Amino acid sequence: MLNTQFPRLLGDIGNPASFGGHCEILRLTRGRVGNIVSATGVDDAVVAEIINAAGTLEQRGVSLITTSCGFLAPLQARIRTALRVPFLASALNLLPLLYVLYGPQARIGILTFDSRKLGSLHLQADWHDGLCIAGVEQGCELYRVISQDETELDPVRAEQDVLAAARTLLPRQPVCLLLECTNLSPYRQRLREQLGLPVYDLMDAVHWILNASTPAAQGTLSE
Repeated sequence: MLNTQFPRLLGDIGNPASFGGHCEILRLTRGRVGNIVSATGVDDAVVAEIINAAGTLEQRGVSLITTSCGFLAPLQARIRTALRVPFLASALNLLPLLYVLYGPQARIGILTFDSRKLGSLHLQADWHDGLCIAGVEQGCELYRVISQDETELDPVRAEQDVLAAARTLLPRQPVCLLLECTNLSPYRQRLREQLGLPVYDLMDAVHWILNASTPAAQGTLSE
C-alpha cells in the first residue's frame, strides 16, 4: 500500500475488511500518491521498494499480491517476474479481458483518479481511441482528501464526486466501466445502479483469483 493516511472505506483495497478473509498490508515508505500518480512513470528507487515489498510478502506465505494504485499497471511484468505467486498490479491490467468480452474496438469507460495524468504509458498496448476516460480531479472532496492525504473524508460528498465524473462518460456510450483507482471501489455498486453499466475493479479481480484457489491457500496482500 502507498504511504498514505487518508480514510479507506469498506471496499477500498487498503481496508482489511474489504477482503472477507486474511490479508497482509505492507505500507511503503517512498511510494506516495504524489510520485505514483504520474504521467511520466515511477522512479526506479520506488520501483525497487515495491519489488522488495512484494518479495517480503511472498516470504510470509501469501497466495496473491496486489497493489493499492492503478497507476502501477506498467510494472505488471517487471514485478511478476520477480515472484512465484500470482501478482496483479492494477485494474488496468484487466483491459485485455474486457476486449475479449466486448470486442477489440469496444468503447470501454475508464474512471481514474486523475485523467490528466493517465495515458498511453499506463495502458500501453491496450490504448486506443475507443477508450473513454474521466477522472475525479474536478470534484470537491475525494480528490482533495487523497492528493493532500487528509485524515477525514465525507463519504457522501466523495460519492457525489465519483458519480458526477462517471456521468460525463455517458454521452460517449461506453459498454462498461473500469475503475483504475482502488479508492473508487467503495462506490462501485452505486455506479452500477446509476449508470446501468457493468463496473469492473481490482477488488472483483482479487476475489475472482482467490475463489479459484483452494480454501487452504486463500489469503491476500495489498502492497
